[in-house]
Amino acid sequence: MENSESKTARGMTTVIPGRNTTVHHGLGTTNIIVSLYNVATGNELNSGITIVDENNVLITTASGTPEEIKVVVIGF
Repeated sequence: MENSESKTARGMTTVIPGRNTTVHHGLGTTNIIVSLYNVATGNELNSGITIVDENNVLITTASGTPEEIKVVVIGF
C-alpha cells in the first residue's frame, strides 16, 4: 500500500428539515465519507447525501428530521 497523506475535516451545520443544505468541506476530493448525526441524541441518521464536487456535499432531509444535525466529512 502506498503511503499518502490523509485529509480530514469535521464540521457541524444546522440542517432545515425538508430542505436541501449544501455543506462546504474544502477537502478538494470526491473520495469522502459523510455521516450525519442527531445532535440531541447522538444517533446516526440516514438521509440523502450527494457529492456535488471536490469541496461540497448536498444533504437532503425529509420533514420530521431533527433540527440540528452534525455532519462529519472525512476525505482521502
